[in-house]
Amino acid sequence: MIPVLSWARRSEKMAVKKGLGVLSGFLGASLVVTRGRAVSLGQAQFLGDVLILATAVTIALVFIYSKDLVVQKGGRAVTGGMILITSALLILAIPLDQGTSINFSWDAVFYVAFLAVVATLGAYYFLMKGLETVSPTISSVILPIEVIVAVALSVVIFNDPFNIVSGTGAVLIVAGVLLVSSST
Repeated sequence: MIPVLSWARRSEKMAVKKGLGVLSGFLGASLVVTRGRAVSLGQAQFLGDVLILATAVTIALVFIYSKDLVVQKGGRAVTGGMILITSALLILAIPLDQGTSINFSWDAVFYVAFLAVVATLGAYYFLMKGLETVSPTISSVILPIEVIVAVALSVVIFNDPFNIVSGTGAVLIVAGVLLVSSST
């Protein structure tokens, strides 16, 4: 989504090698996630797919429009602003919770805090530092490597199946990253 929106905004040119890398990464991620099985689009799955598409567009817009801010203000300032805005929006959503409250153990609180600080804050910070030096497309093509790591962990920890189609998808993701990173 990010390469397409960057190209449509005319903030980035899409050379053939870069386009092939983006396509390779997309196809690879699709193969890793689906394991080559046909996907049925029932009503609930269709709604989920629409939500995923909306999330992809939102993330793409954040990547693309953050680039100019990062160049002007620096990665730390933009990361701080994103965290503050996200926190404010989440706080505004608290009154919408109609369910019963959940009592978390201290272990659960630690894990949530760890994910919030290390995974979220760290990811935003390194994303913004990366945008200081590379284009949104290059930084986004590296993201599917997260899919490979998640699948590898699910195979090891949860004994999820891994087949030749998933392996082919992983190879396509790495090939896409190499094509895009070598095209600049």
